[in-house]
Amino acid sequence: MTVLPRHGLAYSVLLLTRVASLAPRSSIDDWTNAARAHGSYLASAIDLEASAAFLVACGLVNRTDPILLSPQLTEVAGLGDAVSLSDVARLLLATAPPPWLRLAISAGGVSREYIPAEDLKGLLWLEPDLDRVLLDAYADLDQSNQAAMRKRIGDAAELVVLAALRHAGHKPVHVSQISDSYGYDIEARGTGADRIEVKAAGPMTRGTFHLTRNEYAKSLQHGHQWRLIQVVFNSAAFVADELNASHVAAVCQLAPGTLQKIVPPDTPQFTWEGSALLSPPDTAWLSPGLVLDPDTKIPGIGSFAD
Repeated sequence: MTVLPRHGLAYSVLLLTRVASLAPRSSIDDWTNAARAHGSYLASAIDLEASAAFLVACGLVNRTDPILLSPQLTEVAGLGDAVSLSDVARLLLATAPPPWLRLAISAGGVSREYIPAEDLKGLLWLEPDLDRVLLDAYADLDQSNQAAMRKRIGDAAELVVLAALRHAGHKPVHVSQISDSYGYDIEARGTGADRIEVKAAGPMTRGTFHLTRNEYAKSLQHGHQWRLIQVVFNSAAFVADELNASHVAAVCQLAPGTLQKIVPPDTPQFTWEGSALLSPPDTAWLSPGLVLDPDTKIPGIGSFAD
């Protein structure tokens, strides 16, 4: 469940929290009526019932008799007059994050081009602290959820490459759906085996990728038959309901031998076991010779199952 913390919602949540902390509230109606009585003229223009229902649905309020606040809301109430609407916005973003939050944050900060225009407009009341609020909310996200989003982006990239190969007349097999042990995602067999590891990126992460130890080992084992292709999506792809060729900004292939040049050998003092983040130089990226299928239609990134 996601609800953008617009100014009106943040205000109503703050009001409802304060009222619930002043005295026991026996029901949702009792609670919202008390909030309307305690609130300013703005309270009469806000759907407090919808805000209360949202708090119950996302687990921040227990609908008992009396109404019980979650520990998070209790802490907000405990701030008293020191609490701000931005504190409430941080809590709401962490509790019910919009799908674009994991995409809009990178090591370089906030990339607002990933935020839908209407959502960004609804958050501008948080300026000049908007970026900081989003960064704080991102820090609270569960790491497994971040991994799930990365998988959805990767799945979309693999489908783009599969469609391009089929468009070229090949009969590729999506081997990563069978097992991760292959060390690559797609295999197309003809006169020789073409083993393709697919990486996905957005405008801010183009040219970088995570490589697992198994993928690196298979690149050494299969030599020229193993190649790494990166599909770079434009910002519109991350909020689209359906993806097509227009959502792909570029498709690049890592030059043969690049991994062997930039991955350091193991030493008695250092061994990498899981995965590593690699950033090859721009000159290491070549054209893969793939032509995108103009009729490609695949589910939006947010539609892929975790």
